[in-house]
Amino acid sequence: MLEDSPVDAEIIQRFLKNENLDCEICLSSNKKAFLEALDQFKPDLILADNALPQFNGSEALKIVRETASDLPFILVTGSMTDEFAAHIIKSGADDYILKDRLTRLPGAIKAALDKRKSEKEKLEAVRKLVHSEEKYRNLLESAPDAMVIVNRSGFIQLINAQTEKMFGYAGHEIIGRNVEILLPERYKNTYDMTRYERADVRQLGDGYELFGKRKDGQEFPVEMRLSRLETGDGPVVTAAIRDITERRTAEKALKEMEEKILNQKIQEQKKITRAIIKAQEKERNRIGQELHDNVNQILVGTKLYLEMARRDDAKTKEHIKYSIGLVQSSINEIRLLSTKNVTPLKNINLKELLQMLVDELNKSSGIKSDLTYEATGKPMDDELKLNIYRIIQEQINNIVKHSAAKNASLSIRQDDQHIIVVVADDGKGFDMGKKRKGIGISNIINRIESFNGEVHIETSPENGCKVEFKLPH
Repeated sequence: MLEDSPVDAEIIQRFLKNENLDCEICLSSNKKAFLEALDQFKPDLILADNALPQFNGSEALKIVRETASDLPFILVTGSMTDEFAAHIIKSGADDYILKDRLTRLPGAIKAALDKRKSEKEKLEAVRKLVHSEEKYRNLLESAPDAMVIVNRSGFIQLINAQTEKMFGYAGHEIIGRNVEILLPERYKNTYDMTRYERADVRQLGDGYELFGKRKDGQEFPVEMRLSRLETGDGPVVTAAIRDITERRTAEKALKEMEEKILNQKIQEQKKITRAIIKAQEKERNRIGQELHDNVNQILVGTKLYLEMARRDDAKTKEHIKYSIGLVQSSINEIRLLSTKNVTPLKNINLKELLQMLVDELNKSSGIKSDLTYEATGKPMDDELKLNIYRIIQEQINNIVKHSAAKNASLSIRQDDQHIIVVVADDGKGFDMGKKRKGIGISNIINRIESFNGEVHIETSPENGCKVEFKLPH
C-alpha cells in the first residue's frame, strides 16, 4: 500500500479486515520505500494513493509496468477528474477507487486478481502451445480479436482468420511482409513492435488506441495489445488487434448527446434570464408611471400651495421662490426619469424610441450624434425591440458618463437572420484588459447573450469605443 497518510492507511486496512479479506499489507509512504517493497515484499497487488509529497500514483504505475507488467494496480485516492481517471486506466491501472467509496474496494481487488490470474493462465497456455504450430493456430483462430505474430525483424509470421477479415488481406498477401503494412503511412518508423529487449515491450501500450489500414487504404480505429512470447525459434511479439469503430461511434454519440443536453440547459437558463429582464421592464414601467402619476402630482400640488402662500416680506418671498425652484427641479428630474424608464411593452416603434434617445443626447449632453436606421426588413417582436433599445440606452449612458466624446453615431440594420447594431464614439476609450468599476458593459454583454447574440467591442485608451452586436431574429 502506497499511502503517506497513517490515518487513511489505518482506515483502509480496518475496512479490508472487516470485509474478511485475508491479506498481508506492506505500507510504503515514499518512492524509496515503494521500490524496496517491490523488490523484497513481492506483492500480489498494489493499492496506491495518487498524491504524495514527492511521488504520485502515476509514477508508481509507470515503475510497476516497466518492472512487473502483470502486477495488479488499483488507485485509491481522495478525488479524481474524469479525464485523469481515463488516463490512469489507459496507462495500465486495473481500477480506481475514491476513498469515500471504499465499499467497491474488495470487489475491485478480487476482480483485478482474477483478471491477472486469468491473463497469466492464458499466457502460460500460449507458451506451452507455441511449439506446436497446429495447436497454436487453433488458439489464434479461437481468439475474438485479430492476432498477428511478428518476429524480431518486424516481419509477420502468422495471422488468424480475424486478421484477414479485419484488414481485407489473404494470409499469403501479408505473411512475410513488414508489420507496417497494417498501419497508416504516418506511423512508419514511429512504432516498433519488435523491441522486446526493453522491459516495456508494449511500446504501443496495453490497450493503446491508434489507426489500422485495410488493403483498400481505408483507415479505422483499433486498440492494440502486445505480448512477448519465447518460442523455440526465439522471442516473438503477439499483437491482439480489436476494431473499436463501434466504440468510437458510441463515444461520439454520447459526447454529442451530452453537448446537446448542456446546450438545452444553457438555452433554458437564457429563457429564465429573458423572463427576469421582462419582469424588470414591467417593474420599471410601474415605477416610472407611479413617479409620473402620483409623486409628480404631489409635487405639482406642493408648488401651487407654495405660490399661493407667498407673503409680502422679501425674506419669505425669497425662501418660497427657492423652494419652488427645488420642487420644479424635482418635477423635471422625475419627468426625465419616467421618460427613461417607461417604454411601451406592446406595438413598440423602435426607430421612434431611438430617435428620441439621439435627440435627447444632442440636446442635453452637447455630444453631436446621429442615427442610421435600416432595419426595415423582417418584422421584430416587441421583446427583441425592447432589448435592443435597453442595450443601446445603456451604452449611450456609458458614453455620456465616461467617454468625454464630442461625436457619437448609432446604426441599426438587418439581414435575413440577424439584427446588427453599432454604437460608436470618439471619446477617450478604455483598456478592455483592466478591471472596470462599473457594470454597464457587463449588463450589455449579459443582455446580448441572453438572446443568443454576439458582441464585439473595439476600444483602447484615447481611441474611442465601438460596440457592435448581432441578435438573431
